[in-house]
Amino acid sequence: MAPRIGYPTDGLVDKMGYKRESELHISNSFDHDDWTDGFFGDALNAQYPAAKTNGTSAAVTLTEHSANGFLQLVTGTADNGYAGQGFGMNWTGDRGVLMQAIITTPAAITTWKWECGVSDADDDAGAVNVKATPNATATDYGVFVYDTDDDTSIAFHSAIGGSITATEGITTCTVDTTYRLAVRVQGNSITAYINGEVVAEHGNGIEGGSGITPWAFSQARTGSASRILKLNRWGMNQPAY
Repeated sequence: MAPRIGYPTDGLVDKMGYKRESELHISNSFDHDDWTDGFFGDALNAQYPAAKTNGTSAAVTLTEHSANGFLQLVTGTADNGYAGQGFGMNWTGDRGVLMQAIITTPAAITTWKWECGVSDADDDAGAVNVKATPNATATDYGVFVYDTDDDTSIAFHSAIGGSITATEGITTCTVDTTYRLAVRVQGNSITAYINGEVVAEHGNGIEGGSGITPWAFSQARTGSASRILKLNRWGMNQPAY
């Protein structure tokens, strides 16, 4: 019997019974591969692939000696300029995986798009191409997406073989706000959480056999204002067999 897939923590241990509590803590088990990054040190780990950037001053930056550690995805000042970062397509829904991330929005969030979740590529110009009438660059993915070209709400989009399911209007995105995001993939099913609460469930939402990577992306929606998505910490956890 394969090990079970964990659930997001988010302080929920105190609210739930023993069975669920044990599932929240299974990432500590030797039977699970647990990969996390809090972005400490003086440079991004060399295991990361090159960031996907385009446009004037677009960059993915880790600043040495930053208190608590974080990564910044800087859009730069070109219209539709962007910065994206993945890690590698080392996880699958067929094995089962839990992705968690903690992000913080900047003081201004107008004319901006961001994504965070899992995707089948670490070098796309965004997994989601158009949010309003959904179409995508990625084929198999599950990401939270905010895009002022559409509206001011956070949505969750996923796709299986390019067939998109979109849960819109989850919550209004606000400035200077820290969000705890999680994506749980089991087979072809994908569930999304914000701050520990289930916000989307797509029963046939992603191809379980496709390799996926954690993914974060920040894109300018005008040429005059740079925006920064702050990635405080992220990780992936899967059964080891």
